[in-house]
Amino acid sequence: MKKNPLFVAVSNQKGGVGKSTMLVTLASLLNYSMGKNVAIVDCDATQRSLFNLRERDMEMVEINKKYMMLLEEQRLRGCRIYPIRQAKPENARQVAGELATKADFDIVFIDLPGSMDISGVLQTIFNVDYVLTPIAADNFVMDSSFVFAKSVMKFLENRKNIPLKDVFLFWTKVKKRSNTEVLDNYMALMKKQGLKILDSTIPDLCRYDKELSSRTRTYFRCSLLPPPAGQLKGSGLQELANELIVKFNL
Repeated sequence: MKKNPLFVAVSNQKGGVGKSTMLVTLASLLNYSMGKNVAIVDCDATQRSLFNLRERDMEMVEINKKYMMLLEEQRLRGCRIYPIRQAKPENARQVAGELATKADFDIVFIDLPGSMDISGVLQTIFNVDYVLTPIAADNFVMDSSFVFAKSVMKFLENRKNIPLKDVFLFWTKVKKRSNTEVLDNYMALMKKQGLKILDSTIPDLCRYDKELSSRTRTYFRCSLLPPPAGQLKGSGLQELANELIVKFNL
């Protein structure tokens, strides 16, 4: 009997918050290390960030025996590579639904482009189960994020018959020496507006930029392998995954 997967859109109306990076590292951790079957629909036709990452990962595995062995060990454990499909925003939910008919997925993520003005973005948002919105403690980012999240929540309040259940925001790129007063002020403002913020926070770490490479042994951002266990400590990623499993009731 097939599962009924959750459809989760990852969206923010401002760049620079690491949206696609957060999505792929989270998806890889869930799929390859935590036993959750995942799929991704990449709707960013301009950058094709996730689709291009998958191509780079495949190329590196083909030329690096270490990565090839890790991938083979993963396969022998019965862990399958999650699919990444491209789609236009207006077709994203349909493509996600088609993916869900082909395998028993727990979550199908949809990576949306960073503008509500793009055709199909709002349509897709209102037809998923949840929206994840990464945010950063920057005035420009927060102004845009507030407008986006409040608009979605207002629409949700007025229409009870749409699939969208909730919107969750979470902090990314939190610097070690961040002004905690600024973060606290933003948190208070968001809660006053009725916005929901996850407890998990993602620190500003260079490891999130490290991909498979023939020059270095360390990597973190990869669509074929999970983030190495030794690199998870202090990254906030495991805590985020654990919290989402509870929030999504997986």
